[in-house]
Amino acid sequence: MSINYLVSNCKSNVGSVNQLNRTETIIQEKTKSDWFTFERNEILLIIIYFLFGVAFANYEPYAPFWLNEMFSVDSFLIIGFVGIIPSITAAVGVAGWGFLADKFGAKKFVILGYISFLLMFLSLIIMQIFTEIPIYFLIIILIGFLFGSAQASNFAALATKSINKPREIILAKLSITVSLAFVILSPLVGWIIDNFENAMVIQLIISVCAMVFGIIVLFFVKESKIITKVEEYKLENKGKVIITAVPIIFIGMMILIFAFQTGGGFWVYTSIYFLDELAVPGKMFSIFLIAKTALAIPVSFLLGLVKSRKKMGIIIASFLGYFTFVYGLMTIFPSNWKLLIALSFIPMYPIYNVFFYALVDSYSNNKRRATAFGLLSTFGTLGYITGILILGVFADFSSKGIFIMFPITLALEAFGFVVALLLYFFVFRKEKAPESNQDKSKAIETENG
Repeated sequence: MSINYLVSNCKSNVGSVNQLNRTETIIQEKTKSDWFTFERNEILLIIIYFLFGVAFANYEPYAPFWLNEMFSVDSFLIIGFVGIIPSITAAVGVAGWGFLADKFGAKKFVILGYISFLLMFLSLIIMQIFTEIPIYFLIIILIGFLFGSAQASNFAALATKSINKPREIILAKLSITVSLAFVILSPLVGWIIDNFENAMVIQLIISVCAMVFGIIVLFFVKESKIITKVEEYKLENKGKVIITAVPIIFIGMMILIFAFQTGGGFWVYTSIYFLDELAVPGKMFSIFLIAKTALAIPVSFLLGLVKSRKKMGIIIASFLGYFTFVYGLMTIFPSNWKLLIALSFIPMYPIYNVFFYALVDSYSNNKRRATAFGLLSTFGTLGYITGILILGVFADFSSKGIFIMFPITLALEAFGFVVALLLYFFVFRKEKAPESNQDKSKAIETENG
């Protein structure tokens, strides 16, 4: 072997290292600017998601009240069950919609979901004007959520496939967007409720208008060619198309998502706890909800900066550990609503919207991303439903009533905390940061010269 060959080979290696360093520097610099620059698809999807938030800010917080007034029941279990029927329907459909989206494209099913919710809101308006039979209301939202769930996880799949940025930043921006919609609309909805007798109809008309504009904008969203290139590259090197190459870890993630969501069951009953049980002023309760939602904006931003699985695992476990502590204190002081407000000010849903979708994405095959997101949504919804029903059963049969929900929620949060710790120590802390689509595209360009 000649000296010239060795020198030439050495220079080639140095050149490759320098090229990789330059590529890494470019990626890091671009990541910093990704928060403050917006692609065409990104702008359109943010507008669409904001309109979705506007629609549901007028519907979601108030639908349980409308149902409860129509059914006129005092049972915690029945109140919870009536409230979660739409969620049960969505849980049944969402995984199937994800599978179909992987075969035929996510955008089609996002449009289907938006049209379904549009028709649901229109039907509720017609029902409210001509009749108030409870069973009609229930049937309308059952059908609406069955087909509306087609957009649930598929919107995240569409966004991560059509925007050439790290998934964490994309998901964080979506979380910020829907939080902004709720923060902006909540005071307006409160004003409508206080000043109009037919507030429900007015709220639903706003929801209809938001969905119409959202559907129109959706037709202008196009899939990014760079992302498509990344998907094709992964498939060429992946071989067999399966949901995940690490099924045990994927199953562990589903268990964690289920456990994480069971602890959220109490918040279905918060209006009863604050307004009915303890007679907390409605204004104070509204300020708490608005402030908590507003805090989700900076929290989502900070979570979007995290790319390491190890850090994600630490933060998820820390959140669950903190709320285990919160419900432990509330078990001791169940009537101290000020303590609950002070300690539960931190919103947890950005963790679900940003970290869990990012982690499931990183552990799944991109060709089956919508299916994986559908399973995430199904397990999360089932966990949420389970938490609500468990709390309702205990509250109905316990002499403590709604206060028994605190020790039960403590147990549910503790279970999630243990699952999060196990996954952290056996999985997350051993893993490197998940690659983003941006990183993958750079890697492809480097490999292809």
